[in-house]
Amino acid sequence: MVEASVQVFSLPKHGNTADEYEDAYAYSTHRFGIADGATESSFAERWAQGLVKQFVNSPLKHIRVNPVPLEEWLTPLQKEWHKDVPWDRLPWYAEEKARNGAFTTFLGVEITPAPTKFKLLDLFRTRKGIRWHALAVGDSCMFHIRENALAKSFPLEKSEQFDSRPLLISSNPKKNNAVWKSIQTCEGDCKHNDLFILATDALAAWFLKEVEAGGKPWTTLTQIKTQNDFVEFVDCQRKKGMRNDDTTLVLCHWKDGDKKS
Repeated sequence: MVEASVQVFSLPKHGNTADEYEDAYAYSTHRFGIADGATESSFAERWAQGLVKQFVNSPLKHIRVNPVPLEEWLTPLQKEWHKDVPWDRLPWYAEEKARNGAFTTFLGVEITPAPTKFKLLDLFRTRKGIRWHALAVGDSCMFHIRENALAKSFPLEKSEQFDSRPLLISSNPKKNNAVWKSIQTCEGDCKHNDLFILATDALAAWFLKEVEAGGKPWTTLTQIKTQNDFVEFVDCQRKKGMRNDDTTLVLCHWKDGDKKS
């Protein structure tokens, strides 16, 4: 028996209300998704929420170099987003902006116990043991921690890789041509007591800077137990230079019920 212990914390930009939070997250027993909606686009929070919920409830079955399967998976989401926009209540300038589409980063992680077949990437068939598989568009990141060390950082590995123009996936099909060439995927094995950290860009950049300075930032994050702890932590780091942005943290401790801690 395997199971994940999951904690999620989120905070809007300083000065914004909870209603203005444009990140999104969703999770189930074996699937975890986060997204960072682009403030500059219209109804980005709806688009980000739709993506992560769809990933958890109806995951991708195939991702190849050929992007058609992802396009097919996105199509109903794009139609749903378009239907939910209150077009009749928008002023002309807001309507024009909305027709350009909403944009978001996206990170999906699936942990697959053997012997089930992984449904996200069809190039990986049934294998012995437990595997994790991830797909990313943009700069929301996953950090895999094992035995108090960083085993994998995905899709970015250095703090200098973060910039103000990450790759974004759009609710407008015409705006996704650049995405198909830049989808990133990764996989690895999963063992008892492994920790998976999912973070949107501001927190992810802080994490990698701490690693580069010789620190172990996961020890700080795992000490966060309540929303008040998270607020205090983020406020403190913002004062020290962490970018003021919507911030989302997902902590997933993987436990193998057949083993003893």
